[in-house]
Order: sequence, then C-alpha cells, then structure tokens
Amino acid sequence: MKKQLLIAAVAATMTSVAFADISITGGMKVNYKNTELNSVSSNAISHETDLQVTGKSGGTTVYIELNNDSADGLAATKTTQSADTSADNGNFDVEDVWMKTSIADVTVKAGTWNGSDSLVSADSDRALGKFELSSTVSGVGIVFDGSADANKSLTLKGDVAGVAVSYKLDDKDADEYKISTTMQGVTVAYHNVDNVKVDSSNVETLNSGKSSLMVSTSIQGFDLTYAQATADLNAAITGDSFFGDMAAVERNAVADSDGMANGDDVSGFGIATKLAGNTISAKFVSIDATDSTLDSDIMKLVATRALASGVTVEGTYTDEDSSSAANDETVFDLELAVKF
Repeated sequence: MKKQLLIAAVAATMTSVAFADISITGGMKVNYKNTELNSVSSNAISHETDLQVTGKSGGTTVYIELNNDSADGLAATKTTQSADTSADNGNFDVEDVWMKTSIADVTVKAGTWNGSDSLVSADSDRALGKFELSSTVSGVGIVFDGSADANKSLTLKGDVAGVAVSYKLDDKDADEYKISTTMQGVTVAYHNVDNVKVDSSNVETLNSGKSSLMVSTSIQGFDLTYAQATADLNAAITGDSFFGDMAAVERNAVADSDGMANGDDVSGFGIATKLAGNTISAKFVSIDATDSTLDSDIMKLVATRALASGVTVEGTYTDEDSSSAANDETVFDLELAVKF
C-alpha cells in the first residue's frame, strides 16, 4: 500500500512538471564575412545564439534571455582560461531578466532589460534594479520607468484622431516625443530628442538634439521606405535600425574610428519584394558628415531564402564609397540562421 501511494505521489509530481506553463524559444546564426578595407582583405566566421525562457503563473510572467556569441566566448576565455583557449566558448551570458504582474489596474515590471532601437539612438543600457509601472487613464497610457542606478522617466502616450502620440519626460537625459500615423496606405513617423541634460539640475548641453523622419508604403508588392536622421553639432546618430548599425559604419580607416561623428546626418531609401520564394531588398544610404572628406554613399543588397531544413540562408553585400578612398569598404556576409 505504501509503495502504491509513493508511486502515485511521484507520478503526480511528474505530471505537474510536464504540464508547467513554461516555453523555451530561441535561435542561432552563423556568419561568414569577407571584408575589404583600404585594399586589405580579411575573413571571419562568427556565431550568435539566443535562448528565451518564459514562465507563467496566473497573470504573472517571468522572462529570462540567455546569449552566447563569438565575442562573449573570447572575452570569457581571456579572463578565465590561461591554457585552454576554447574551453569557455560555450558559456551563456544572462541578459534580460524580468517579472511582470498586475496590481489593481497597474502593470508592474521589474528586473533588468534594454530598451528598443530607433533611427537616432541605440538600445538603452540594461540598468540594475530596473522597474516600470504602467496603466491607462481615460485613454492615455502612462508609463513610469526607473532604476536604482539610472535616471527616471515618465511617458504619456495615446491616440488623437488616428495619430499616435507619445511624450517622454526625463529627469536627466533628453526629453523626447514621437508622432506617427497612416494615411491612405502611407505611414509617417517622426521622432525628436531634445538637448541632453548634463545632470538632474536640468543644465542642458546646447546643440545636442537629434531627430528622425520615416515614410513607408507598399505599391504592387514592393515595400518602399525613405528615412532621414539629423543631429546637432554636439549629438551623434547611434541607432541600429533602418540604416544599419551606425556605431559600426566605417568612418576613418586610418584613425580606426568607426561610427557617426557629432553633427553627421544620414538619409536613405529602401525597396524590398518577394521573388521566386526569396526576399530581395536594397538600401541606398548617404552620410552627410561635418567633415566633408568623410561623406559616404552606402549600397546594401540582401537576398534571403528559407530552406526545407528550417534554416534560413541570407547573403548581404555592402559597398561603402567614401569621399576618402582609404575609407572605401566592401563586405560580403553569408549567414545561416534557424529559429525554434
């Protein structure tokens, strides 16, 4: 009898684990990249793996994101391994970790996570002790963000006659607002960041604002996009959105200084379509630098195809033509990627 009770107890435990509300998703990509810069050719193979674990209990969600890429592995090897230079490449870094739940009409999120990319700015840092309180009052969304070691902000957002509007009040960095709408199939989005404040006393760094404009539509199977981002003399475009990674764009091969300089502006046009089971896109980007010798025109061609094995293969060719011949760069990137 005791054995039967024990077996029943173990079976009940196993059943609860098997049906726990936990999901695991992720993906991996491996890239071969050939780069030719200032007549010097180089080759590299890299990888990146992401794993997301989501657990739910009632109205509460816990999210954990793990990441491993080539740079993480090498960095870990240098700090923890002296003899075996490959033993640590399998380590995963914990990135986003947060819990979200509701208390009355307020949604509470706490943990650590980074923000989203925009045309003008890259992801915000994963600050420690981060929290977010959000709710809706009379159709207006209210979001309060804070952290134990970073600035705090209040965002108001809503819809006014079909126009999405948001305004962010920040106690340290720049205040900003966003406006977007869709009219007759054309989407227009504007984003403005005011002068950056040096400290909580609201002393501003003059000429440190930046803004962006994006217009997009679809015509007979072709997705068309125009975008531009402008920066004042004391601000730099750092986003990793439509234009690509602006912090990594080749600016001065001789000085080995990548990224956009303060005051540099950028604009571009993109077109994408599907052809014979492939997704084909092209982007044409121009950088108007404060130093005219660093002006650049960038062409990027991308072809993506899903294979029967579940893997996606993508080829990207990028050609950057600079005003200074020493900064001309071409990159061919072949990627194999899978998501699950």
